[in-house]
Amino acid sequence: MSDSAMNLVKNKKNDGVVIVLGAAGFIGRHVCKKLSSKGLVVLGLGNGDWNASEWSGWGISSWLKSEIEIASLDAVSAGFEEPIGIINCAGNSSVYKSYEFPFVDFQRTTSSTNAALEWIRTRTNNKAKFVLVSSAAVYGNVGNQDAFESSQCDAVSPYGVNKQAAEMLCESYSKFFGVSTSVVRLFSVYGIGLKKQLLWDAMNKFKRKEYIFYGTGNEIRDWIHVDDASELLYKAMMQKGIGVDYYNGGAEKKMVKEVLGILLSMYGESIELIFTGEEHKGNPSRLTANCERTKSILDWTPTISLNDGLKNYVEWFKMLTIN
Repeated sequence: MSDSAMNLVKNKKNDGVVIVLGAAGFIGRHVCKKLSSKGLVVLGLGNGDWNASEWSGWGISSWLKSEIEIASLDAVSAGFEEPIGIINCAGNSSVYKSYEFPFVDFQRTTSSTNAALEWIRTRTNNKAKFVLVSSAAVYGNVGNQDAFESSQCDAVSPYGVNKQAAEMLCESYSKFFGVSTSVVRLFSVYGIGLKKQLLWDAMNKFKRKEYIFYGTGNEIRDWIHVDDASELLYKAMMQKGIGVDYYNGGAEKKMVKEVLGILLSMYGESIELIFTGEEHKGNPSRLTANCERTKSILDWTPTISLNDGLKNYVEWFKMLTIN
């Protein structure tokens, strides 16, 4: 972006500046687009090889590729008005990768949270709101029931433990330094642009005429479209108050085999899927949320049904693979 264009961004009337950490990721970029649509100036920080036309297309006014540290937060925000919030979407978002690269997972999840909280404490005098994108993984095995925000947290994977550690940092900075935080525990986020995890793997298998899947297929997940998740994160950031507050983010509960069956049918195939029956390491058989508190406090309601979301995903995948 040219200096003159940058000055226009810095000086234009807006509803505030927000820094999004992990802005190049699947959730991060959708959050940036949502915030921009609300009239906010969005600054992006994290890993990702984007050119200006790509990141600006997601509503980002300034992008810095860097590890998330005090110095990089200083750099990306330089010349802009003091931000009203930081949303941390950084992290591997993969239980499997947390076993393979535990140190990286800790850095991108927990260390990034520590840097952001310290930056808010020392640079904004605690005026900026911090939003942590946490995960259902913090709950661990809750049995055959929905998780409430008050449910005991007992993570069963390095991924979940690192999210839990990040939440504890939020508690510490709130209790001892007065940093206001919203912790949003998202469940199974999906949508157009997702190129990892179950849906992406399944579509690529169908393309190769492969129909065998790990697990039993009876695992239950709480699916939430990324657009609904982005709206939830925006509302959590705008929520007034002090201390730390927790919100569950889920929308529609469905077994894995049912979701895969819908995908397969929408893809135009009719063949019986096979499941190995093996348990997923670090993945409980059920991860579902009670979101009544979230809906009540934040006046938030999911708007995209799972059926519509999956249909759009299949159509996007077909277009992607044709091209």
